[in-house]
Amino acid sequence: MNAKENKQDKILDASIKVFSKKGYDLATIDEVARKARVSKGTVFFYYKKKDNLIEKAAIRSVPVEEITDLNKRDHNSAKDLLIDFGMSFLKKYENPDLRNLLLMTIANKERYKQIDLALRAMCFQEMDKMFSKLEELVKQSVQAPIRKAFFGSLLCYVVWWKDNEISPENYVRTLTETFLNVITKKN
Repeated sequence: MNAKENKQDKILDASIKVFSKKGYDLATIDEVARKARVSKGTVFFYYKKKDNLIEKAAIRSVPVEEITDLNKRDHNSAKDLLIDFGMSFLKKYENPDLRNLLLMTIANKERYKQIDLALRAMCFQEMDKMFSKLEELVKQSVQAPIRKAFFGSLLCYVVWWKDNEISPENYVRTLTETFLNVITKKN
């Protein structure tokens, strides 16, 4: 990593911390610069406007990369695929700043075009690829509402992280088993 990438990463990491605590509207570039230990001018050198930095930080909070990576891996069973997805998703949100930022990102999707595009890529492209792989493994189709129920259950765990009485691993295993029972149940 060169010095330019290192500074950009420092600024982006600092912005995630600041935005997650203060929100996009109340956080200032001065606070981000202080947290990153760079000048305000350096922040604007890399991110021409506050909105550019907001979009980059918000996109980092969305698990597109995790789902894309998951889609590149081979899975021997539907159970392995869903556990891999669930654990990759929850691992990302062990970080409370990313948890907070994800929720703000979802709430602000209409305000920022790049955020909207990242969320659409996750929900309508990468998730569809993952569920297509799942359908191949279970040899049947999975309706959209059922697909969304699995993702929604993971999102609920993220929202109520501190209140969960079950570990992420046990939650994902239980969710996976329940989900597979529902989709493979013979009518």
